[in-house]
Amino acid sequence: VFHIEEDAYETLRSYMIDIKRHFSQSADSGEILLDIENRIAEMFMERIQQGKKEVINKQDVEEVIHQMGRVSDFEEVDEFEDRSSTYEEYSTYSLSEKKLLRSADDVVIGGVCSGLGYYFGIQTKWVRALFVLFVLLGGSGVLLYVVLWAVMPVATSRADRMAMRGEEPNLHNFKKSFEEELDRYKYDFQDAQGNIHKGVKVVGSGISSVFKFIGKAFIFLLLIFCGMTVFGMLFVLVGFGTAILGLQSGMVFPGLEVLPQPQALVALLAGVLAITIPFLALFNLLVRLLFKTKPMNNYLSLSLWAGWIVSLMLVVFFVFIGAREFREESTIKLEKPLTNQAIYYFSEKDIRVINASTLDNGKKIFKVEVEGNDLTTYLRKDINIRFESLAENETPYIQYNYYAKGKSYQAATKRASDINYLANQDNERIVFDSHFSLDDNADYRDQSVTAIVYLPIGSKVVLNESLSDKIRRINIHECRHTYEESEIKDTEWVMKKSGLVCAPNFEVANVDMSINELDEVERQLELAGERIEKTTKELEKKIKQVEQKVNSNATILE
Repeated sequence: VFHIEEDAYETLRSYMIDIKRHFSQSADSGEILLDIENRIAEMFMERIQQGKKEVINKQDVEEVIHQMGRVSDFEEVDEFEDRSSTYEEYSTYSLSEKKLLRSADDVVIGGVCSGLGYYFGIQTKWVRALFVLFVLLGGSGVLLYVVLWAVMPVATSRADRMAMRGEEPNLHNFKKSFEEELDRYKYDFQDAQGNIHKGVKVVGSGISSVFKFIGKAFIFLLLIFCGMTVFGMLFVLVGFGTAILGLQSGMVFPGLEVLPQPQALVALLAGVLAITIPFLALFNLLVRLLFKTKPMNNYLSLSLWAGWIVSLMLVVFFVFIGAREFREESTIKLEKPLTNQAIYYFSEKDIRVINASTLDNGKKIFKVEVEGNDLTTYLRKDINIRFESLAENETPYIQYNYYAKGKSYQAATKRASDINYLANQDNERIVFDSHFSLDDNADYRDQSVTAIVYLPIGSKVVLNESLSDKIRRINIHECRHTYEESEIKDTEWVMKKSGLVCAPNFEVANVDMSINELDEVERQLELAGERIEKTTKELEKKIKQVEQKVNSNATILE
């Protein structure tokens, strides 16, 4: 509904009468008249300004008529039977700027490929072949198609279809477009209309309603999932972004810590956008399907599409950089002897704890053992401790394995040699540090330490609970359950040939047999049984001989 001045209304009324008189001879004139009226309404809306101009005047009507064209401009041309230059001028379309829209006529899935073909002047089959190629190369074509489907509005009206092809939406082009479509699709449309009516009658309104309900429910659930995904990615961006900036250390995204801070921020943003934009486009599409909202602005949709492509390129670039830094690996081994002890005590020291001493005047002196502003990059706790057995007369020792990676073997070896970690043996106690330190400004490349403690068979070992998260192949918590006291901190073990064995109060038999040794003992027992049986038979034989001699002697005496 428009507010229009009286003289402007009369001009518009006369113009519309001429249009209706001219197109009234067509059997389907109602459709083309509706398209023309919609186009005029759109042009009127462009001239309305809320609060400034809310009434259509005669000048506005004349400008619209000038853009649309009058019936008299091409009515006389249609009467010529020969193709003169004037006729050719009017019979060809006048061109204007194209719009990126989805075609509603040439559709396989959503009309995206045909719309792109019209916009870039390429045949639709080549655009579809390009999308199939993208699908085969990693599946990126699927996400790209979904994004474009969401951001490209569909060409519903004839004016939209003309704008998609770059044709000026005036009366002459409306008529030409309608005539061509009528000749091309007349019979197909009639057949399709008949099939649709038959299909609707067969399916029935009840089944149709059920399927509509199921479809809407599925779309609603998918809408919730997309919304939660977008919200979750925003949380990831904030959480990991603050960790990269050093505001907190609880959340560190794997892989970003190998990059410098500016590159890590760009990589995080690119990764979040690469995941969020497709879900955001799908979210917008689902909202439009459920609530019949307007499509996204063309400039905004193209900006999102371009941002998604750039983010994918950045993700691939940073993945390539990160993978190159972990290409080679190196391990350095170092052995340190231990002093023989009756009982070996092992515990851990948290090197992040500051030791303090108190003076006579009550003041405290703090001894800081770790330097560096950011301990999360200076200290690492990737430490594994294992225990292995030695012969009884061999000297105990600890073997340290320093491990690191790099883009070359030399770089990996250099990083492994920069790891600072050794256990301290103080009297009977052997203390492992809770973390190993790296040199200042050292890059993290999977540095780790594995300490293997070799002890003679029969050695008694006491393990403190503080080492439970570093010791491998034995279970300290399981050994604790064998003690009567539930709050025990130290567990006692004995080194056997197969490794450490839990021994509360060191009550463990001095027999440590393997399966082969047990088989040998069983075989010896069988042999001993056979010898005993043989000896028994020989004794029985000799007893019978003695009895026979005794009986013969008794007969002689008689």
